[in-house]
Amino acid sequence: MAFWDGLLGKKKQSSLTTIEYEPIDAENEAEENAFLKQHQLAEPSLREKFIGRMLEQMKEAADEMDSLHREYDTITSHLTDMEEVERLPEHLITPIKDCATKIIRLEAEHKSYRAKESHMSETEYSWGERLNPMMPEAYDKLCQAEEYQKAIRSDLGRMEGEKQAYYYRRNELASMQANLKGIVLITLIAVLVCVVVLLIMQFGFEMDAYLGYILTFLGAAVAFTFLFVKNMDLRKEARVVEKTICKLIQMHNTIKIRYVNNTNLLDYLYLKYEVSSAKEMNQRFDAFCKEKAEREKFEKAKSDIAMYRKELVALLRPLPIVTPNLWIYQVEALVNHNEMVEIRHGLITQRQNLRKQIEYNRDVAILAKKELEVLIKEYPQYSTEVLRRMEEFEKRT
Repeated sequence: MAFWDGLLGKKKQSSLTTIEYEPIDAENEAEENAFLKQHQLAEPSLREKFIGRMLEQMKEAADEMDSLHREYDTITSHLTDMEEVERLPEHLITPIKDCATKIIRLEAEHKSYRAKESHMSETEYSWGERLNPMMPEAYDKLCQAEEYQKAIRSDLGRMEGEKQAYYYRRNELASMQANLKGIVLITLIAVLVCVVVLLIMQFGFEMDAYLGYILTFLGAAVAFTFLFVKNMDLRKEARVVEKTICKLIQMHNTIKIRYVNNTNLLDYLYLKYEVSSAKEMNQRFDAFCKEKAEREKFEKAKSDIAMYRKELVALLRPLPIVTPNLWIYQVEALVNHNEMVEIRHGLITQRQNLRKQIEYNRDVAILAKKELEVLIKEYPQYSTEVLRRMEEFEKRT
C-alpha cells in the first residue's frame, strides 16, 4: 500500500529527473575491450576471471530484471483495474460515484477548514502523507543511491586518469626502446670505426695497437652489456604496464555498468518520490512533520472520510478489481474522467521508465552471453571450459 500511496492520488505526475550519462567513446571502448580480451584469454587465471565476470553480469542483470518485472506487473495490474472501473454498468458505478462524491466533498470541507490554520498546501501535505509510511527507509535509500553515484563518478574519473597515465607510460617505454635500438646501432658503428682506425695505425703506420684493441673491445662489451640490461628492464616494465592496463579496463567496464544501473535507479526514485534530490525530500518531509503536529486536532473530521472510504472499498471489493483499497487515494478519478486519464498517463510513464531499465539489463545479459558464445567460436580450445562454467552457473541460478 505504501508504494502505491506514492504513485497514485491527486498529486500531479512530476517530470522525470534526467541525469546526464558520462560520454562514452564507442570506438575507444571497442578497442579497449578487444585489447582486454586479447590479454585475458592468454593466461588461465585471467581467462577464468573473464568468464566469471561475464557470468556474474548475466546473473546481476537477471536479478535486476526479476525485481523490475514485479514492479512492472504491479503497475500493469492497476492499469487493468482502471479499465475494469470504466467498463462497469450504470447500476454498479452509480453508488460508487455517490460514495466518491461524498469523500471528495468531505475532503474539500476538511481542506478549507485546515487552510485557515495551515501554511502548507494540500498538495504538499498529501505528498507527505503518502511518503510517511516509507520513511526513513525511502530517504536512506535515496541518500545511498546519490552517495554511490558520486563515488562511482569519482571512481570512473580516477580510473580514466590512471588509464591515460599508463597509456602515456606505455608509449614512453616504446619510445625508449626505439631510442635504445638507435644507441646500439651508434655504439656498433663507433666500435667498427675504432677497429678501422686501429688497423690503419697498426698496418699503415706500423704502430703497436694492441692496447687499443683491448680498450675498444672492453668498452664495447661494457656498453652492450649495459644496453642489454637496460632493454630487459624496459621490456619487463612494459609487460607490467600492459597487465595493469588490462586490469584498469576490466575495472572501468565493471564500474561503468554499475554507474548506468545506479543512474536508472536514481531516475526511478526521483520519479517515484516526486523529488529532485534527497535534500529536497528531507526538507519537504520535515515541513510535513511540523504541519502534521498542528493538524492533530482535526482528526475527528477525518473519521468521517475514513467511514466513506471503507464503504467505497466495500462497494469495489465484490467487483473484478485486484486492488480496491488503492481507489481511496484517487476517488476523484471515479467521477472525473480527466483525472482518470492523468493518473493513467502517470502510470504509463513509470511503466515506460521500468521497461527502459528492463531492456538495458536484458542487453547487458545478452551481450555477456554473446561474449561467451564468441569466445567459444573464436577460441574453440576454450569451449569445454566455457560450457562447463555456463552449466555450473545455470545450476547455481
